[in-house]
Amino acid sequence: MTFDLDVLLTMMPMPGGDVPLVFLDDAAATPVPRRDEPGEEVTALMAACLGGGLDLVTDMRELLVPLVPGWLAEFGGRGTLTVRSPRDDPARPFCRVERLGAPPGWAEAASRLGCLVLFAGSIAIAEDTASADARLRRAAATGMLASGVIGYRPG
Repeated sequence: MTFDLDVLLTMMPMPGGDVPLVFLDDAAATPVPRRDEPGEEVTALMAACLGGGLDLVTDMRELLVPLVPGWLAEFGGRGTLTVRSPRDDPARPFCRVERLGAPPGWAEAASRLGCLVLFAGSIAIAEDTASADARLRRAAATGMLASGVIGYRPG
């Protein structure tokens, strides 16, 4: 399945140190039928994320982000981010984006922790000037946000 994604790497300040985040935004919001609810639709990105084990987020105030086995992010030379899910063919990762900028300390924090938090859905990265927190709250309230703590290694 192919997605038209906007991707953002950012950090979330926490008492123990900043946590690296990846936002995958389904700009096209391509609808596909839901397997569990005949007659209902979900975006292709949400179907792939939920089918791969990420959790549906419906309320950011009660966010419990699970560790999701089988998912892995790599960030390497020339700003290339590769995200793999447990359902991917080894030759075709979930997503691969080149020339992506990362905030200072992002890669170092991800390497130190060995993981990052992935948020995927209809986040409106490109066209919304609201804070990241406001965008995530809105996506969660509409049932269009998935998340998980995924593994990380330098690429």
